[in-house]
Amino acid sequence: MTPDLKNKIIIFTFFFSYFLIGVFTFKDYGVNIEEQTQLYSGFYWLNYIVNFFNLGEIKPIVNDYFLYLKKDTLIPSPEIYGPIFDVPTAFIDIFFNLNKEVYNYTYRHLIIFIIFFSSSIIIFKVLFKRYHSIFLSLFGSSLYIFSPRIYGDSFHNNKDILFLSLVVFSTYFIFKIFEKKKLIDLFLFSLFSALATSTRVMGIFLPISLLLFLVLENKKDNLRVNIKYIILIILSYFALLYLHWPYLWENPIDNFFNFILKSKEWIYSYNILFNGKYYLTTNLPDSFIFVWIGISTPIINIILFLFGYFFILRRVFKRFILIDLTKNFNNDFWRGINEKKDLYIFFSLTSIILILVFLNVSLVSGWRHLYFLNFYIVYIATFFVKIFLLNFKGKDLVKVYFFLFVMLYPAITKIIELHPFQSLYFNELLNDNKKNQFLIDRDGITSLDSFNKILEIEKKNQINLANASFVPYYRISKALELKAQNRFNFTGTDFSKAEYIFNNFVYEVDPKYNDKYKIPDNFELIYSLELDGIKMYELYKKYNN
Repeated sequence: MTPDLKNKIIIFTFFFSYFLIGVFTFKDYGVNIEEQTQLYSGFYWLNYIVNFFNLGEIKPIVNDYFLYLKKDTLIPSPEIYGPIFDVPTAFIDIFFNLNKEVYNYTYRHLIIFIIFFSSSIIIFKVLFKRYHSIFLSLFGSSLYIFSPRIYGDSFHNNKDILFLSLVVFSTYFIFKIFEKKKLIDLFLFSLFSALATSTRVMGIFLPISLLLFLVLENKKDNLRVNIKYIILIILSYFALLYLHWPYLWENPIDNFFNFILKSKEWIYSYNILFNGKYYLTTNLPDSFIFVWIGISTPIINIILFLFGYFFILRRVFKRFILIDLTKNFNNDFWRGINEKKDLYIFFSLTSIILILVFLNVSLVSGWRHLYFLNFYIVYIATFFVKIFLLNFKGKDLVKVYFFLFVMLYPAITKIIELHPFQSLYFNELLNDNKKNQFLIDRDGITSLDSFNKILEIEKKNQINLANASFVPYYRISKALELKAQNRFNFTGTDFSKAEYIFNNFVYEVDPKYNDKYKIPDNFELIYSLELDGIKMYELYKKYNN
């Protein structure tokens, strides 16, 4: 067997095994509260498209779905949920005539997993192109895949995982443009960055950052030669953004700037638990992002990243102080394509973090909205592994390879232990008590499990169920079969009318000073789910004296 064939078998086995695990387990995952909102958004824009083009044949069907969802969905502005995932899946519901009264989440979960799986392959290609090492590329891909929160969300988070994947795809083509400016790569970059922008406002950073690097590059190259590529990127980006995003069709300029300027207003202001205290989502501590990344990312990822960031920072500083404005400007920033790629990742991560901190951007669920940063973290972590491996040769190098893969073991065991709730993972920096001093299941992914648990316990046809939580619990019931849905009667926070109470410890008030969610004395705890010291939810049942 030739070394090349052996390497191909190793790569294929790694990704095929991962794919099989995903295909056989994606049905295990629950539904998060954002999914119904995205379902509504999909039909909102599909209804808009059908009316815009006057597609009479399917107009009544789409309108029927849309009006059904509209009566039971709260959404501040449909434009905050991009169309690229939600509209095609809404069309699938129509095409296959799926029951509008039941949220058909399983195939959506499979689609988002396949998208993330595809991004992991692109991660491998990015790293292999950078280092020409099967080991480094597989190790970096493993850091990317087996971060438990990212892994768990890749089966149900149709928004943030989609954006993360689009950032990976876009950056892949940025790197190809760095290597050689081909029209197909310029077009594909514009496509994926446009899709990323309509998905999350931070996507606009992608074309801006590329254009900045092309301008820096032009300090050396002939501006007349490269200016056409800059113009082409700008025109194709905005053209593709306009073509795929119905929000821009009627008033593109005003709506585009409205999307950017009002993005901070789309997160409600309410209290969330952070490090044992309650803070408004619009007034979070500056440490919020750093703490959340630090406590919910595998320690090996963090350690490798911090060393890698230091090494790149040191190199950037040395390049900067040696700048000679009378000579080729860019040679002092990077020497060769690989250093240019490293600097791009370093610049992107640093700039985004500074912008978020400076603008005091509102966040509601850990760093879920920033999961796209995982790509930059993994890239920089892999960079340090490359630096570290330069100190070893021969048998010692093989031992280091083995040691590094062993270091992945804690994260992989947590993925197994927490299944299917990996999205609620905390690393070893927190003890069990500290884990429960943070907002845990704001997205309600344990809710479907609680419904099934109640149905397993209670045989009555009608079940009065209250919610001792800020999470809109009733939404998740739409994922149940219609017969099961009809068994539940939701009483909100009116515990006096309830037979069961659900509590997942997500409050917008401090329970120390407000008894809004206090469980009445005539209810007893009948079930609690706790994994790895993380209190996920409780069920209470009323007892008769």
